[in-house]
Amino acid sequence: METSNVLRWLEGVPFFTNFKPKELEDLASRNNLFFKFEENQRIIEEGDTDQALYIILRGSVLITKTMPDKEVTLTTLNLGAVFGEMSLLRLGKRTSNAVSDASTILMGIKLDTLEGMDFKLQVKFKDQLLKVVLKRFETVNNKYTELLSRSGG
Repeated sequence: METSNVLRWLEGVPFFTNFKPKELEDLASRNNLFFKFEENQRIIEEGDTDQALYIILRGSVLITKTMPDKEVTLTTLNLGAVFGEMSLLRLGKRTSNAVSDASTILMGIKLDTLEGMDFKLQVKFKDQLLKVVLKRFETVNNKYTELLSRSGG
């Protein structure tokens, strides 16, 4: 992938708002961080133990859960969405699948890649990741509260 295209994509993603132009240029030049998936291509498999998070730069991704008799779509993620972070943070098995919903370009960050980055860059990634996790927690809390109020609990 061309560095100039990748740089433009990174600049359009809210996750990278607080990154300096030089930091974005450095990231864009690292070809091993960017992956292209065609439609219906599996990105993450439930139960896998890899440790990486992904940020959608182009396209969309379906998050699915394997049930005994079928696969259920939980949500569709679009430009700028982060997924896979829980496996990176808790070093455990993947709890859902991720499948490209269209031709998709992702930035993938493995734990060892993150730990090998400049310290200031690590801190920025971890700060942004904390914001993502807190937002998810808030969303789950709101949904739980809504379910309780509907059930009379």
